[in-house]
Amino acid sequence: MILFTPTHGWGESSDEAKQAKQELESLKKEIGNLQKNLKSKRKQQSKAVTRLRASEKQIATAAKILRSTNRQLIKKESELKKLRRQQKNLDKNKKEQKAALSSQIKSAFISGRQEYLKMLLNQEDPEALGRMLVYYDYMNKARTEKVVKLQQTLKDLENIDKKIQDEIRELNILKKSKQEETVRLKELKNKRKKIVDALTKEIEQKSEQLTELQINAKELQDLIDSVREAIDKIDFTQPLDGLKALKGKLRWPTKGKRVRSYGSKLAEGLRSNGVVIGASEGAVVNSVHHGRVVYADWLRGFGLLVIIDHGKGYMSLYGYNQALYKQVGDWVEAGEAIATVGQSGGQQQAGLYFELRHQGKPFSPRRWFR
Repeated sequence: MILFTPTHGWGESSDEAKQAKQELESLKKEIGNLQKNLKSKRKQQSKAVTRLRASEKQIATAAKILRSTNRQLIKKESELKKLRRQQKNLDKNKKEQKAALSSQIKSAFISGRQEYLKMLLNQEDPEALGRMLVYYDYMNKARTEKVVKLQQTLKDLENIDKKIQDEIRELNILKKSKQEETVRLKELKNKRKKIVDALTKEIEQKSEQLTELQINAKELQDLIDSVREAIDKIDFTQPLDGLKALKGKLRWPTKGKRVRSYGSKLAEGLRSNGVVIGASEGAVVNSVHHGRVVYADWLRGFGLLVIIDHGKGYMSLYGYNQALYKQVGDWVEAGEAIATVGQSGGQQQAGLYFELRHQGKPFSPRRWFR
């Protein structure tokens, strides 16, 4: 179950929160029904396509685990550095406190004991005797405080040493986990390559490249139409403002060279409805604007796909991803990480497939970005 956490409306009443939760449940139910329909369609797909979907979902899981492990490693290494700095400071304090205490004890031993006895025996000046007794009492207290501080420093050092050992153990576990997950991810990618090669050969043998592209385009259009229909059934209390006012102001979802332009020829009589941005596998994919995730799953030809509804009929689509970090119903802000660049959907090279749509129809994103 996804926790509904809108990024605005902090002062909303319990009734509004309840309404928002109901809307989220309705949206998830509608998209759930849509996914069931997609699942029944998948039964008609070739074994190679079915295997590809399963393989790329496994890669997504492994990539997410590896990303999480890397983040934990960075955090643990930072914590270890901090503890070692504390250890260094405490060790310095220990040396300074020991030196000060040693000097005080030595001084007291050499002169203090003899002077103290003399004062007790020579009581001709009671006032001087009183002052000296106060002085010696003060010195004893100061020495006691130094002993207490030193004891506390030694105790703190012992605790820091223990924490450092714990952190080192956890770091070693994480490093081992990272190595294992890296090997697993590599094996999964090799397995995927064989599946992609088999699928490519199957299409070439049947001379069905155009048919395959047409099927993919139709499935995406059917999905968009179904998603729009699902959204229209829900009267959202937090309407979205769309993208119209942001023309020329948007930021591209990831950095990279555009290797396919909108409208470029794919095959005879078929042109691209989106752009492909060439980027490194694992690079972050960001939402172009505030909105609500209405689809986050694998789709034939587009791999792991995220669709964000921005309101007023505007949607943005992000395909070919390696892993998805948002689910249906999640709110996202402009620039928020939603996925990582990959080559899912049977692609040969890593990149991001990106589309903008209005009322279900694709349009050129060129003039909408800075």
